[in-house]
Amino acid sequence: MSARGAVGSMMAATLVSRALGFAKAILLVAAIGGTSTAVAGQTFEIANSAPTYLFALIAGGVLGAVLVPQIVRNLHAGSSGQEDTDRLLTIILIGGAGATVVLTLCAPGIVWIYATTWSAPWLGLATSMAYWCLPQIFFLITFAVLSQVLNARGVFGAPAWAPAISNVVGIGGILVFLVALPSGLGDAGTWTPLMIAVLSGAATLAIAVQSFLLLIPLRRIGFRLRFRWGFAGLGHMSPLAGWTLSGVFASQVAYLLTANVASSAGESLNQLGIDGPSLNSLSIAYLLMLLPHGIVTVSLTTALYTRMSGAAARNNFAEVESLSNLALRPVAYVSLAAAAVFLAVGPILTEAIFGTPLIGHLLQVLAVGLVGFSQAYVLNRTSFTLQDARGPFITQLTIAVLSAAGALAAAILLPPQLTVIGIAAGISIANIAGWSTAHVLLRRTFRKRGHESEPAAVWGLTRLLATAMISAAAGLATTTIIGTPASFIGRALIFLLAALIVSGVFVGISWLLGDRTIKDLRR
Repeated sequence: MSARGAVGSMMAATLVSRALGFAKAILLVAAIGGTSTAVAGQTFEIANSAPTYLFALIAGGVLGAVLVPQIVRNLHAGSSGQEDTDRLLTIILIGGAGATVVLTLCAPGIVWIYATTWSAPWLGLATSMAYWCLPQIFFLITFAVLSQVLNARGVFGAPAWAPAISNVVGIGGILVFLVALPSGLGDAGTWTPLMIAVLSGAATLAIAVQSFLLLIPLRRIGFRLRFRWGFAGLGHMSPLAGWTLSGVFASQVAYLLTANVASSAGESLNQLGIDGPSLNSLSIAYLLMLLPHGIVTVSLTTALYTRMSGAAARNNFAEVESLSNLALRPVAYVSLAAAAVFLAVGPILTEAIFGTPLIGHLLQVLAVGLVGFSQAYVLNRTSFTLQDARGPFITQLTIAVLSAAGALAAAILLPPQLTVIGIAAGISIANIAGWSTAHVLLRRTFRKRGHESEPAAVWGLTRLLATAMISAAAGLATTTIIGTPASFIGRALIFLLAALIVSGVFVGISWLLGDRTIKDLRR
């Protein structure tokens, strides 16, 4: 499949998957709540997000940074390369299984480190949920390994569509919970073992299904994993893996601090009887903010990553930069357009679908840093193809330090009602700083490889930024003049009208200023 076809397939799959994930989030909020008034919404957020963050800490960054470039190189090394691939996958899968067992047994301690200030009933409920959720770690590792193997072989569709089917399974579990079990909006003491098993077990089943689905395309391409023990041929990967793990570790430390500050604020608001943003509110807002990132940025970068790795292996650094820029330009365009929409209609959107504007206010703040988040992602992946993980580590460290500083400042300076808003502001500032850091470090890496990279297109980015600000202002003016209707249909119509105005103004002004990115996106 061509790169254009691969991108189109992944974008379609990601769009469906994100839409289903969006539907799942709506049902989850209906089942267990999305703000500080709901106990289970907050405890399930800790239990169900812990596997994702632990997976990232154990292997997530290394798998993405190391596996595809290494497998691409192994493909050109004949039988010895296949043996190296077998050893690499054996170490990851067996080690991941052992780590999952140990971490599941440590569920009480894991929950506590994410919410150290919670009361015993809250910790108990979160721990019971975590016992069901933590086995996801192994299935996340398996999915990451198998999808990277498929990507390295040029197969992109199956890994992109598997999460969509996973979301269908997750939606089914939540629907069973809503229809067959008591309300999950009560206190911690109202939760029964069956309620915990259905909600949390369905979440883990969905991740397991996502992993098992990839066995089908692997068999079709003739891939057979032979378990081989040893580290022969893998020594040259150690520095890259070490830098990558260090960056992931820094990010997880920052998240630990963020989770503790946000969860503490959430319980405080709950005890005061105040409906305010909590950790689960932040996670839902982040999910919405990442919709354009997942559909465009990840799809483009994933499709081009194998080609960049191949060009880097041939020391064709001009092609690596060209492929990277091929992703950076449309990513900036889409990110800034999406940010303008979120700034204009975030509260109306979340009030319509979740019944509260609080999540929308968080979305507005997070949207400010969306372009930085997506640009840094592309730049870091480009560095990985050059076998440079030190630059991405420094980028992640910058983001982690600033995010943690923002969380600390929010905890010290702001009341509980504004604490999570302050955390979101810190995240946006950190993402913009990370973008700048990644750009400078990638140019330095190219220079060390003997390639002088092109200067940044500052005027083009400034033009798009100004366009986004004007577009957002047009949308805000629309919602302010019309107001917020009381009915769901009225809110939905205002959202659609304002979103269309923002998008139209953005496309129109950017075109008048000479930007033709929209033509590339339409192809």
